[in-house]
Amino acid sequence: MVAAACLTLALIHLRIAFGDGRRAPHLFFSLAAVAVAVISLLELTLLCTTEVTDYDRILRWSSIPIAVMVISVVGFVRTFFGTGRNWLAWPAVALIFLSQLANFISPVPAVRHAVAIHRVQTYGGECFTVPTIASSPWTAIEIASVILAVIFVLDASIALWKKGERRRPLIVGGGIIFFFCASRGHAILVEKGLVQTPYLVSFAFLGVILAMGHELSADVLRAATLARKLRESERRSDLAARAAALGFWTWDMARDEIWASANARTIFGLSADEKLNLLRFLDLVHPEHREAVRNTIEKALAGNGDYQAEYQVELPDGRTRWIAAHGRTEFTADHKPEFMSGAVVDITDRRHSELELQQLRSQLAHAGRVSVMGQLAAAMAHELNQPLGAILSNAEAAELFLKQNPPALDELADILTDIRRDDERAGEVIRRMRSLLRRQEMAREPLAINPLVEEVCRLVSAEAALRQTTVALELTRQLPLVEGDRIHLQQVFLNLILNAMEAMTKHSTVKRAIMVRTRHTSEGEVEISVADSGPGIEPASLPRLFEPFFTTKESGMGMGLAICQRIIEAHAGRIRAENLPGGGAIFHVTLPAQTAENKM
Repeated sequence: MVAAACLTLALIHLRIAFGDGRRAPHLFFSLAAVAVAVISLLELTLLCTTEVTDYDRILRWSSIPIAVMVISVVGFVRTFFGTGRNWLAWPAVALIFLSQLANFISPVPAVRHAVAIHRVQTYGGECFTVPTIASSPWTAIEIASVILAVIFVLDASIALWKKGERRRPLIVGGGIIFFFCASRGHAILVEKGLVQTPYLVSFAFLGVILAMGHELSADVLRAATLARKLRESERRSDLAARAAALGFWTWDMARDEIWASANARTIFGLSADEKLNLLRFLDLVHPEHREAVRNTIEKALAGNGDYQAEYQVELPDGRTRWIAAHGRTEFTADHKPEFMSGAVVDITDRRHSELELQQLRSQLAHAGRVSVMGQLAAAMAHELNQPLGAILSNAEAAELFLKQNPPALDELADILTDIRRDDERAGEVIRRMRSLLRRQEMAREPLAINPLVEEVCRLVSAEAALRQTTVALELTRQLPLVEGDRIHLQQVFLNLILNAMEAMTKHSTVKRAIMVRTRHTSEGEVEISVADSGPGIEPASLPRLFEPFFTTKESGMGMGLAICQRIIEAHAGRIRAENLPGGGAIFHVTLPAQTAENKM
């Protein structure tokens, strides 16, 4: 019965030992259970033995499973409790090993030697064998090893109790100590001839096995419950990931293996059983983004471990897909990268939407420029009439000089110079108009703000003259460059200046003034402000000023300032408006200065 129970438990926990992450306690338990099973079978044989030599031989071999039992219990407590003094454990193991070595080297068993046996009959008529044992110094050494093992278990139980645990020290530690003392005490009584019973060590050791197995099985049960909850959590997480089109991945750098969830493999177009490593992953990335992704990974591993990237991947069917990836690196104690894990999401639809939005923004901006040019048409015609009229006058004068005899060639040279200058002036006016009207995508380049503002002011100079408005400039020199699109920013400043002119239409000519300023802010940004001397903006209209289709003009569309805001936001800048204390309104446009990082 004892052997069957122990072997059953041993097989169960041996299976767990080779399949569970925490293997050592289960392995030691299996060894102890097998040892008790062997002890019980040997004890059963001793009950029926009638020869002293046979009894002595069985005693010699029975000391081996007893030694295995002692060593297994010490190892189990050390690994299961996670505590215990090694200077107590190792002497116990060393003494039991030394006693077994002496037991098999000597001609007769050194630890336990039967000098005689006799049969004893029970009240039921059954007979069993009782030995007369001769003790030796090696017997004391074996007993000392058991005592050290018991002290080790007691010390480990106390240490675990102090950490706040109660069940394991009480059940496992207390059970081992009690049944070890009971088995060793009974064996001493048998060997001294004080009790007429056979060896019953296996029954006491069965109590030890049950005490150990009780808490070990409780851990297995808790692990199974935790695994079930984890599977349920994984199912919920997988459902949420699928709903959000998320995929999860983990990169084991030591083995260069990448685990990817089912949804992540679907996003990358991978099969369920395809092996994935860093090289294979980089092969999936579009060639245009491959080097950038590699650099981002290297930067994350060399820095704080944060990984974030957006890139395209090539699918097996030839299509491309945009991916956004976020990850975090786990480092060892000496800050060596060990694992990187994170999530990926398919952002193809978002990218396409952003592209369409950018195209619509460009078309809207183009429509706004055309609308603005409608307002400038008269001023442009007036500005072109001046150089064209001068060209005509110079041409008529040249014709008269040619009719003289002899022709006045010196005067002709001056006239040709004037004609060329007036032609270049008319060409510059037309060029500015064409560049402003041309519809094009956002083309970012390093820009100097002051020349751009001056060019816009030249563009509206004729309109300002017609409206009898002065446009003054107050430009801070040596401003940093900004990253942006020249035409789109020109449209913003042009809209603000023309709006300022319209706001002062009903004012007397003496007060019609616009001040355009540029400065370098304390935050390292470039600010452009356009102030007018008009009536200002109604306080109720200020919060809605940049809303589409909101206008304070009688014939306005309400799109000019909304377009300006979209353009400035596309440049990572800000635009705001406020009233001046002395009257009039001011618009502030703030753009980030170009840095060494975004120059690259």
